[in-house]
Amino acid sequence: MQAVLPARPVFELGLDICVFLFLPVLVLASRGVAPLVAVAGVCAFGIAVPGGRAAWRRVRGLALLLFALVLWGLASSLWAVEPRRSLLIALRLAGMCAAGLALIAAAREITAPGLMLRCLFAGFVVALGLAVVQFYTGGALTAPFAGRAFFDTTLNHAEDGFGLLLAPLCATLIARRQRILAGLLAVVTVAAICLLVGDAARIAFVLGVVAAVPLYLWRAPLARLAAGASVVLIVTAPLIFPPLAGVAPVRHEAEDFKFSAWHRLEIWSFVGRHIAEKPVLGWGLDSSRAIPGGADLTPEGRAWLPLHPHNAPLQLWLELGVPGAALLALLAARLWLALGAAQWPRLYAAAAGASLVTGFVVALGSYGVWQEWWVSSEFLTLFLVLVLAGLAQPMPETRTGSIS
Repeated sequence: MQAVLPARPVFELGLDICVFLFLPVLVLASRGVAPLVAVAGVCAFGIAVPGGRAAWRRVRGLALLLFALVLWGLASSLWAVEPRRSLLIALRLAGMCAAGLALIAAAREITAPGLMLRCLFAGFVVALGLAVVQFYTGGALTAPFAGRAFFDTTLNHAEDGFGLLLAPLCATLIARRQRILAGLLAVVTVAAICLLVGDAARIAFVLGVVAAVPLYLWRAPLARLAAGASVVLIVTAPLIFPPLAGVAPVRHEAEDFKFSAWHRLEIWSFVGRHIAEKPVLGWGLDSSRAIPGGADLTPEGRAWLPLHPHNAPLQLWLELGVPGAALLALLAARLWLALGAAQWPRLYAAAAGASLVTGFVVALGSYGVWQEWWVSSEFLTLFLVLVLAGLAQPMPETRTGSIS
């Protein structure tokens, strides 16, 4: 243990660099977030080890849930549609969870959180600038290195990153008496989110901001209510989402809003039928991309199931059955209950709640559960929320505000 201590400043510097790069990497090459978080996890491990058992005790419950999820996913390779792929994804997931748990364990061990705040703020500003340049130039920054054409939707990943981190970052700046800076950052970020084309990211962000108000006023009871509601939603997902395609008002609204919204309903309908075929064990980890009939075309000419269901509860039900859905429900409830019990200032807790709502809404309509960039982004976001919580504590009246 003592051999690790002299390297601690190096590990913290490595984490600071990873935090600075997080959002810019999301803008330029979102797949790069996974290796970035792998490096961050190694640095975090070096920081958490000297903390002894106390650092790891804080992640014990979460570790048990994630270990059970990985183990069940690994077991599902025995009956999966593509066993080798299921095995590979399980191993990747194990690595990402190890990095994520190391980050969470190290969150309270950071000795210079002010420097990390400055790195996050700087990276946030840089990423906003890069996103605007990419949008208006059609991806000129990455065109020389990209193997395919640039689409505006490739910036959706960064848009989600802005939505997840804006509220906690602004709440921290306000707590440190940097209200003008927080206001400017909020205005510029909201303008960028409105500029970019991700409707799902925009809706998730707005719902998160709206949820922050009641969470500010009644956090503890609402967190318990949200925990229960999350469990009910996940457990009953096969009964809620697949039938929506057959509800005329919902179908018409989806068709009028955006074709991709109607396609989501078609995907969920298809997924619901296949969940019913194997509701207990599921089809196997990451088998969504190989479900029989998934590549067939809808009447509109789109695949019935393009790679994944674009809905986290449905994907867990489809691939891992009852055990997978139960583990996801427990994980969601644990996050909400932790938010309700956290000894954080009201404003910061509400901001963290806004981030949590944003993440849940995104998970209900976008991305595959096992996408490396998304899993890695969730872990790094949680780490940053925990680090910023320490900086959001009220400052003594005699001190002047600074990002330090």
